[in-house]
Amino acid sequence: MTTQASSRRGVRATLQQWGDTVRAVLRGPGPERDDALMLVKSAAAAVLAWQLAVVVVDSSTSFYAPLAALLVVDRTIVRSLWQSVERLVAVVVGMSVAWGVGNLVGVTWWSMVLVLLLALVIGRWDRLGAHGIQVPTMVLLSLLSLQWDSVSFTASTILDTTLGGVVGVVVNAVVLGPLHLTGPRRAVLELTERLRGLLDDMAEGLRSGWDADAARQWHDRATRVGVDVPAVVEAVETGRESTRFNLRHRLRPARIDWDGYVGAAHAVQRSQWPVAGIARTLADAADEAPWQAAPSPEWLGCYAEVLEHLGAAAARFGVHRGASDREVQEHLDAAVAALDGLGEEVRSTPLDDPRAWPAYGTLIVEAHRLVEEIRAGHAGASVPTDTGPLRAPLAEGIAGMAGARAQEVLRRREDADRPSGPEA
Repeated sequence: MTTQASSRRGVRATLQQWGDTVRAVLRGPGPERDDALMLVKSAAAAVLAWQLAVVVVDSSTSFYAPLAALLVVDRTIVRSLWQSVERLVAVVVGMSVAWGVGNLVGVTWWSMVLVLLLALVIGRWDRLGAHGIQVPTMVLLSLLSLQWDSVSFTASTILDTTLGGVVGVVVNAVVLGPLHLTGPRRAVLELTERLRGLLDDMAEGLRSGWDADAARQWHDRATRVGVDVPAVVEAVETGRESTRFNLRHRLRPARIDWDGYVGAAHAVQRSQWPVAGIARTLADAADEAPWQAAPSPEWLGCYAEVLEHLGAAAARFGVHRGASDREVQEHLDAAVAALDGLGEEVRSTPLDDPRAWPAYGTLIVEAHRLVEEIRAGHAGASVPTDTGPLRAPLAEGIAGMAGARAQEVLRRREDADRPSGPEA
């Protein structure tokens, strides 16, 4: 009964997850709708490629066309194009290996062992990507069907694979070409918000009471921020890639500073190192490590003011509109002034516990490092702050395309009129 109840709970959870996904698709733009659209386009591309192979080409190996179309539709047009090339190369290589082995030594059990080992090694070539498995697959299909020497079979297979790849790329490009814009924006914004929230929580904890467990939690949160940065950068690069060869982007260009997004993610990654250092120092001090005692509560209360200024600077980090740039610099300058005062207090006032001097010094140094990371990264970073339109109006995009074409024509005319040779 326990197993049956667990199975029913698993089924209900799965159905609920499916329902949540469907509602997310219907609710509005997002990753769920992007995935659903890609599934629909994959199915449509496969059916279209199959019908073209059967009706137009009259192919005897028509199943290769829908298979290729199904496999090449990807999250961006660039990836679809590259997947199509990889698959075609893998098929050609596989057919070539089968033809060479069949003609040289024939099809025997020992030649099959050798050729499959060769095909598997070739299939692991990283330039073939996920389609490397097509090399041994095509070798097996050609040799076992005894059509390795059939010119018509080879030509038909390559033709169908090419047809399916072309159909997949065209469908992915023409039917609502994928534009991944909101995901990268959300990822960058959430990353900076996590850093700001951590600094605010640390400041509040130092004022209201903290212990070793709280400090270790701060350290873990800072570490997780750094661990998540590569995924954010990958999301940004996927978004940038989705605009290449994309007709939707050409008609309505995206207003996104991709380089600024990458700069913001890397700046957060560098900033989390001193934040993690601060948290680790506090954790060691709270654990009453013999080499490092805790600073005085009064001093830490003033240090919380430094963290508040840094959190306020992080809240406007990468924002370059209105008074944001000035606010960031003001908060950073206030943090430096407060750190100078705290440092002078440590130098001129006898410590309650002389063993605490390493903690005082480390906290001051790490905070200065954080100031410099935020100051250095702010200028080149870009963090989204609003929910306004991400893409230019259609008329603006068309006008921009027309202007670019006119400038290109003018440049070509100037190049043609410019004298050539040494005198130029």
